[in-house]
Amino acid sequence: MNVRLALNDPEGPEVADRDMTYLIEEIRDLDVLSLEHPPAEQAPQGTRAGEPVLYTSLLLGLAGAPVLRALIALSQDWLARRNSGTIEIKHGDHVLRVTHTGRADQKAAIEAFIAHAMRDSADG
Repeated sequence: MNVRLALNDPEGPEVADRDMTYLIEEIRDLDVLSLEHPPAEQAPQGTRAGEPVLYTSLLLGLAGAPVLRALIALSQDWLARRNSGTIEIKHGDHVLRVTHTGRADQKAAIEAFIAHAMRDSADG
């Protein structure tokens, strides 16, 4: 199962890329089959200060739904400890946005995302 994890951060590309290295250390403890960390992206022209923008991402190969579930839980916990930012996890055409607040509010979205990912992985 291949997913893309993207960090959106209002503090800029240097902070996002630095913090992503800490997240990578924690992700390596999961059953990750592959992990790629492309170089950080610059903010698009005309972006306002404080507006969350994608700066850094990971391309991950996961060993199934239990690892996807663990990655989502890790992302929630990591953002809560960091107290800022948003992580987007994308599988195929489906995107889950995880924030540093509202764990309970995100439960239904997480379950639907995992169900779609499992169906898509089974089909392809």
